[in-house]
Amino acid sequence: MPAKHHIDNINKLIITTWEGVAIDIDLIDAILEYQEDIQCHPDYIDYNEVVDFSKTTDFKLTDKGLKSIGKIASRTDKSEIKRKLALITPSNTAFFLARMYRAYRSFSRNNNKDIRAFTNESDAFEWVKKTH
Repeated sequence: MPAKHHIDNINKLIITTWEGVAIDIDLIDAILEYQEDIQCHPDYIDYNEVVDFSKTTDFKLTDKGLKSIGKIASRTDKSEIKRKLALITPSNTAFFLARMYRAYRSFSRNNNKDIRAFTNESDAFEWVKKTH
């Protein structure tokens, strides 16, 4: 699986690093597994998230795939808990796709996650660690 997860309990963060090629079906499978195994765990329900695409070698994502990913991802949003998601996107392609994902995710009725794309790791972590 090209997604690796790390739980930072000190900063209350779930950090996911994506490696290799990002393909619709792989992202969908990874999100479904992540939701079941990590995100819905009661200990992590209020943790913010960082997804790092700096080790991604290529993006083969479709418009339909990004819409599906946004819809699936918003299923586990809890209206009473506001969380942040920082996307580390060092390439122009990754940044553009992250912005599209953010837009599609905002269409979901359940969406209450503040999502931002960053071109470098330090800015992403600085933002996601700030309190609301």
